[in-house]
Amino acid sequence: MRFNPLVRILGSDFPARPGGKKKDMNWITKFTLVACLVLAIVELSNAQLITSVPGPDDQGGMLMPMVTITNYDNINNPTRGNISIVFNNSHVPLLQGLQEWSPGSWFSQDAAWRQDLGSPAGTAGTPVESAGQGDLFNNQYGFMFMSMGTGKIPIGKSLAIRLNDWSSPFLESYNYSSGSNRWDRVFTEEGSQVLWNGSMWHNFFTLPATAPAGTYSATFEIFIANTPFNSTTGFAQYDSTALNAQADPNFNPASVTYTWAVIPEPCLMHLLGLSCALAVWVRFRTSQRTRANPAS
Repeated sequence: MRFNPLVRILGSDFPARPGGKKKDMNWITKFTLVACLVLAIVELSNAQLITSVPGPDDQGGMLMPMVTITNYDNINNPTRGNISIVFNNSHVPLLQGLQEWSPGSWFSQDAAWRQDLGSPAGTAGTPVESAGQGDLFNNQYGFMFMSMGTGKIPIGKSLAIRLNDWSSPFLESYNYSSGSNRWDRVFTEEGSQVLWNGSMWHNFFTLPATAPAGTYSATFEIFIANTPFNSTTGFAQYDSTALNAQADPNFNPASVTYTWAVIPEPCLMHLLGLSCALAVWVRFRTSQRTRANPAS
């Protein structure tokens, strides 16, 4: 007969004391044992090295402002127009740590983002060499340019994104590429900017693990720059040429505000661990009362 620990736990009783009668195992004890067993199994089964940072699909889905050029004079090579943005900001994404997005995971020692996003050593089994400072992060937001049926990016020019305002000096943003092991900080201060080729760009936003709970935001201006896009860093260019690019006054810019929430929410491991501790404490108190009043 195959041994099944859950069946044995849920279906067993306490052995009888000498001279006494068999005592039923109560639900508290059963819950304690099962919760502790589940905790151990989940930790062991989820513990793993991951080669990329959890992205929008792991965080709840993509949230993309759709950028277009409207009121143009020439659809294929406009010389004037308006930047228009369609964006539903009703959903506020969360900035959370690695163990909330991917419980029991850690990054390679050589991953460029490991120092910022890796969990502290020992957290969910994180090895010392894979440890980091545990920053909160999210990249559900993704800039997206739509040219189908609207004005295209003018020849010899490019789209540009400028950071107008942070709600916190501790908010940071990074250009990420798993394949290139790229983790470059962008938008280093208010007023800094990047040139953008219009492809879907899900840059990461981070906060320190100690950030207070609350709402955080950043406002960006999207405009046409009088500088062609020439990047070796993916969809965004952030060299000195990009930082000094000037806006074309014949195109009216538009702004978009991103908002995130930080909620102190314990992960599954913490909840199970707390449940185990609480159930053990309740069992201990019940046992004490039983010894003090054996007749009950």
